[in-house]
Amino acid sequence: MLVYMIVWSLFDSGEGAYQRTINHYFKGALDNYSLGIDKLHKGNNFINVNLADYNAIFGDDTLFDTLDKLPKPDIILASPPCESWSVASAMKGGNSCYVWNTGELIMRTDASMTINNDHSPFKHIPWKVMYTRVNGELCAYNTVRIIQRYQPKYWVIENPYSSHIWLYLEHYHGFKGYLNQAHYGAYSDDFPKKPTGFMSNVKLVLRKMPKGAKSKFKIGCDKDDRKQIRDYNKRSDIPELLVKDILDQLISKDHTCRKLPQDKTEGLLQFVTDIFE
Repeated sequence: MLVYMIVWSLFDSGEGAYQRTINHYFKGALDNYSLGIDKLHKGNNFINVNLADYNAIFGDDTLFDTLDKLPKPDIILASPPCESWSVASAMKGGNSCYVWNTGELIMRTDASMTINNDHSPFKHIPWKVMYTRVNGELCAYNTVRIIQRYQPKYWVIENPYSSHIWLYLEHYHGFKGYLNQAHYGAYSDDFPKKPTGFMSNVKLVLRKMPKGAKSKFKIGCDKDDRKQIRDYNKRSDIPELLVKDILDQLISKDHTCRKLPQDKTEGLLQFVTDIFE
């Protein structure tokens, strides 16, 4: 019996790295459903659903009503927004959203955002910080709820390796896994080094650049001649070969069979042929 797997790609609505990789390397073998909202309104090859939705408390369960209609996933890939968890907006004791030097995630006060933080892009807009923080927590927690509700065989959550989303998930929701590290620059010269965590329910062996090595691209404004990535969607993109590496490893761990729909047979046969050539 031929085998194929269902993939849900959460927050895959910008550059669509998961969808793009599956179309390129796994056509017919993996059936992908990308979900999310494109804040730049540049893409449309995804199911438009708000993954930060909290309207269930008002009796509107649109998020899970939508997901319940999809085929049950074998794999869930998720790239929740990292802004609220990142050290990119570093401030004393934490970042613009939280103070975390005590080992806890403590909401930063409006006053602490505007005192002695001349280098922060959030200095005079505490409302934006609050919305960013709330959005980050909702996206992270809904990712956990989705994984727990649909029980995929494999799940992978992507965020910067230094992100405090890992602390949030484990400390506040008891949700943890193997934190596998990869460097984007080890997979493509068109990406910065970008040490990134891919937390999963299985161990993955991913590539990293040699110590001290520099990529040809960067994020930020250091004074050197490397190309900079400024576009939000581009900064959120993931190298195809990295996504392929992750999916190859997940597929290799799977020993179960699912009946293949008739319209998938030709694509999967080509996929199997390509693997063994």
